[in-house]
Amino acid sequence: MDEIAEAKASLERAREDLKLSVQNARRQGRTWADIGAALGMTRQAAFKRFGNATDPADGRKITGGLMSIDKIRTLTEQVFDHISTGNYTSLDKLMHPTTRTELSDELIAETWARVLSEVGQKQSYSDTHVVMPAGERIEDDEHLLGTVVGVTTLNCEAGEIMGRVAVDEQQRVVGLLLVSPDHSPLPF
Repeated sequence: MDEIAEAKASLERAREDLKLSVQNARRQGRTWADIGAALGMTRQAAFKRFGNATDPADGRKITGGLMSIDKIRTLTEQVFDHISTGNYTSLDKLMHPTTRTELSDELIAETWARVLSEVGQKQSYSDTHVVMPAGERIEDDEHLLGTVVGVTTLNCEAGEIMGRVAVDEQQRVVGLLLVSPDHSPLPF
């Protein structure tokens, strides 16, 4: 058990070292594109993970919250469970108020009916994961700025459909997408 505890502490130190290295690179004038290239990710992904922004209205630092990747994966599947069972009251509780206004029960039901006519009833999920809006997979809980996307494959009677759920820093649904797994480009 000591070995596990030390490995965890080592991982935390490595994350802190990486964060400090990125901050030092920024102070030295390196761009987010440079940092992203060194990390094997886009400049946006590097910024969302390590950057900060200031609210022009009040001058306060905009901070990202600790995004629980497991919670977002669970939320993603819950959203499609609610849609597939017509439980819009529970779905409403997960959504940002503005998004819920734009995505009426009727629109969601109509879209789900199209899914049913193409691939049949939902049976299970596979490969549920979380990505940055540009597509980079997020493996660990991170302090992130802005929106992330929960992605799952809905395995249905006669095929698969990709479900995507955009989630804000308060872990509210701010976007929904149902498309064929090979659809591209994706809006989020």
